[in-house]
Amino acid sequence: MDANALKQHIYDVTEVEAFYREYYLAGKNPDSLREFLKNLDMEMVLSKHLLIKEKKETIPDVYEDYFFFDLSDNDSIIVQKHERYSPDIEHSHTFFEISYIYDGRCTQTISGNTIEMRTGDFCVIPPGIRHSFAVFDDTIAINIMLRRDTLHTMFYSFLNTRNILSSFFLNNIYAKKANDYIMFRTGQDTVISESFIWMLTESRNKEEYHYQAITNTLLLDFYLIIRRYSESVQMPLFDSRVDVQRYALIQYIQENYKDVTLSDLSNKFHYSNEYTSRLIKELTGMNYTDILRTVRIERSQDLLANSTMTVQTIAEAVGYDTTEHYIRQFKKHTGMTPSAYRKQSTSNRTR
Repeated sequence: MDANALKQHIYDVTEVEAFYREYYLAGKNPDSLREFLKNLDMEMVLSKHLLIKEKKETIPDVYEDYFFFDLSDNDSIIVQKHERYSPDIEHSHTFFEISYIYDGRCTQTISGNTIEMRTGDFCVIPPGIRHSFAVFDDTIAINIMLRRDTLHTMFYSFLNTRNILSSFFLNNIYAKKANDYIMFRTGQDTVISESFIWMLTESRNKEEYHYQAITNTLLLDFYLIIRRYSESVQMPLFDSRVDVQRYALIQYIQENYKDVTLSDLSNKFHYSNEYTSRLIKELTGMNYTDILRTVRIERSQDLLANSTMTVQTIAEAVGYDTTEHYIRQFKKHTGMTPSAYRKQSTSNRTR
């Protein structure tokens, strides 16, 4: 099915949506609900991962990566139409989730706060945040899931560009406490809405290079949204100006990972070395050396996957004095050598 055909059929009720609509309508009457639950085919419910509030075994408290992603490869984006009438069960997940309202209105409750969403709204929920999503009419929402562990490899250049969305992603990757969500209102922007239809089409058809096509389309959306709709942004405010300064520590490490030292960082923010170390540990749960290594290795993963630079050149480019030290640190962080990682990435791209 091509994108034009999908636009015509996106409002069609799927088999799963028909099931959820029957469940939703039955729930309006206690007797109808009892009858519905009595006749449930639990084998089918469990095999299709359907959610039934009254059947606790169907409801994971946390959606882990493996629930949606194939962990044996590097493909780290899932694009799906949200299943209408599915129960609005509060949950969290280990990945980032983008909800885009293609057409209609709905509500999303995030950390106990309900926000109204309408056509063109683009909302990102980070890992670990409790939320629920309610669509009980013909509203069309498209969800994109992004694995936290591979976000740097997918969007390194974007994350290294200082803007409110890249800061949101970085804070939620490295900081133990950050914003619960970020939302932009893009309204009737047809470029954005067409791109989501196209990404959904690519995800369903799975033709050659579909993963790369989706990744680069979403990256373009990020830049367009920042350019056009930064003034519409909605996000929980930091507790104070001090919090903004603290989170800027992470951004500075990200931008200057090759040769930044703890003293450089301290001087930049007018702190002592001891106080800077304590802030980093408080924010990220890691010490300065660990977070610097993490940023360097993640940058090198991007170079291994998307360039022909030698391992020796990459080691130097990300700030290591010797190739041997880089290889040891890479293996400690990822469980494999840089060469093995490159081979795996190349294999996944050519499948």
